[in-house]
Amino acid sequence: MASSSTHKALRTVLLAVLFHMHWPERLSREELAAHLSSLYGENPFPALYRDLLTLTGVLVEDLPRPDDPWLADWCLEQQRRRLLALTYDRQDRTFGLEQSLFSLTITEAQAQAFVALQEGFSPGVPFASAVQALLERWAWLFSADSHALVAQKRKRRARPLLLPLSPVEDYSQHDNTILSLDQALERGSYLSFAYVPLSQEWNAPPQQQERVEPYELEYRDGHWYFTGYLLDAGYFVDYRVDRIVPGSVDASKERFLPGNRRRRGVKIRYWVSPMLARHRSLSSRLQEQQVTVLAQDQGAIVEGYARSLWWARRLLLGYGEQVRALDPPELVQMMRETTRAMYGLYEEGIV
Repeated sequence: MASSSTHKALRTVLLAVLFHMHWPERLSREELAAHLSSLYGENPFPALYRDLLTLTGVLVEDLPRPDDPWLADWCLEQQRRRLLALTYDRQDRTFGLEQSLFSLTITEAQAQAFVALQEGFSPGVPFASAVQALLERWAWLFSADSHALVAQKRKRRARPLLLPLSPVEDYSQHDNTILSLDQALERGSYLSFAYVPLSQEWNAPPQQQERVEPYELEYRDGHWYFTGYLLDAGYFVDYRVDRIVPGSVDASKERFLPGNRRRRGVKIRYWVSPMLARHRSLSSRLQEQQVTVLAQDQGAIVEGYARSLWWARRLLLGYGEQVRALDPPELVQMMRETTRAMYGLYEEGIV
């Protein structure tokens, strides 16, 4: 059986860990005792207060308040003495850690990446608030030199790294929808929701989607896309998340095995211009992609599986005049119709 002194040493260490793990959350004495109930027993508070005295060097009733004007100087003194800088809010009877006992030193490259994340996940970007809260917890551990390095990287006029994460549409009203779709993917829940197709106006009556098996959720080119398998129809559908009516997502109690279904997609083939083929390292945009470089600098043939004809058209349009669709015939026809419509927009006399 462990001695009381062994218990005390273990309790104080675990108390310090608890305060660090829960920052910036404040904890009541009841919550602290509950986390270490096996060590504190039925009458925890006298021992808890003695442990707090050991960690801070100050009686609980003498701990500073969170809004005390001299708090910063006291925290520096606690840091010098290698003691915890805890504050005590007398009104709600909670304790909070004002500064970490430990400091994290980061490299120049890590400071650069940290600034890129902070500026990339600006308001409006999906999961921006959650990412910023996580970054704040990391920054709390930074050493003074690390904070100075981050500040230096932020002041640079030429940004060495940019993350183009800003969405094309305002997705702030769709945060709950994105979270619901993500949870359904993880749990394997069939979904139903109201959806307005892209071919219709925003204010058009929505179409009800039933028994949709979640397959994929992806953020691409400033939009969130959700891919679902329609169980009754037997095929995949790509939905744009901002077209799902907010509040309409409903998860069924019926479940499926996540990750068990595979979407092979549609096999496509297209020609790539000699200028692109000369690089010999075309980006892999297709599943099972194969590239055949043609002789005498005649370009290359790329083939593989795209998610759908709609995604294949988007891919080829991104290359402009440097590619030509070859197969399947439906994709060739789609590209013909699209390029004709684009040509019509640039005819002389059209304003």
